[in-house]
Amino acid sequence: MNEWEAPLYLLLLVPIWIWTLYSYWKKDPALSLQLRIPGEKPSGAGAVLEWSSRYFPLLRPIALSLFVIALAGPGKKYRFLPDETQGVDIMLALDVSGSMSKSRDFLPETRLGISKKLLKEFIRKRETDRIGLVVFAGGAYLQSPLTSDRATLEEILGMAEEETVPEQGTAIGDAVILSSYRLRRSPARSKVIVLITDGVSNTGRIDPVTATEIAKGVGIKIYSIGIGKEDQSYEVNFDILDELSKKTGGVFYRAEDVSQLREVLASIDSLEKDLLALPPEEVRETQALIILAYALALLGLDLFLRTWLFRYYV
Repeated sequence: MNEWEAPLYLLLLVPIWIWTLYSYWKKDPALSLQLRIPGEKPSGAGAVLEWSSRYFPLLRPIALSLFVIALAGPGKKYRFLPDETQGVDIMLALDVSGSMSKSRDFLPETRLGISKKLLKEFIRKRETDRIGLVVFAGGAYLQSPLTSDRATLEEILGMAEEETVPEQGTAIGDAVILSSYRLRRSPARSKVIVLITDGVSNTGRIDPVTATEIAKGVGIKIYSIGIGKEDQSYEVNFDILDELSKKTGGVFYRAEDVSQLREVLASIDSLEKDLLALPPEEVRETQALIILAYALALLGLDLFLRTWLFRYYV
């Protein structure tokens, strides 16, 4: 990210270029080069020098402008986590089945639409953590491995739709096992799966209980969220979600409307906080010295032209 340490100094560029334009208009000798080349019409090297004399005087204001830019302190800022913490690694397991994308209890949004919207808010809050994404319906698919690139993760999450998973159904066990696989070698102090679904596990290669035992074995907590109101359209079984969470030391939540889902995600956010021994360190990489070198080079070129090259014709 481009940063300015003292951007107000850039206002000094205005008088520099006002002075430049005024000097050209008044033909100020301090800025311009008036060449006296023998002959009626200069040719060859003389013509080149006469043409150059119109533009080489700009070296001074350009050099001064570079000095001002260097004074403003351009650079890039990098943010590093201290070595004393490994943060929290979180895999989001999001149900994208037909019941999530066709539901009508969150109008004008669908369950899937509102889940993606609030998960983006959740991602933005987790500044010191890595987050990944698994989507599932009748099968489970990795959409993003653990990453600190929140902008890219939000973009990938926004593209998750029912069509992302070709198989129909709700394979909760597959989602848990795939998420656990991505977390198993994590060096983080806390490893978490946030599971969001509205239905009962009715398909998949592995049953949810077995998948949960594997997750528990590698130290993963499952926070499961049963989203939506129970109706006759789709089969639901939130008891299994409660069992999965309790086995791993996590918590099961019900979210029947937007406000409840927002509160649930806020609750998970507050429970899974990594207490940093030191605050994140910000390191600034300045580019002022490079720009200063360019400015000095231009001033040296201006001095050479005025002292050695043009002096024979002035």
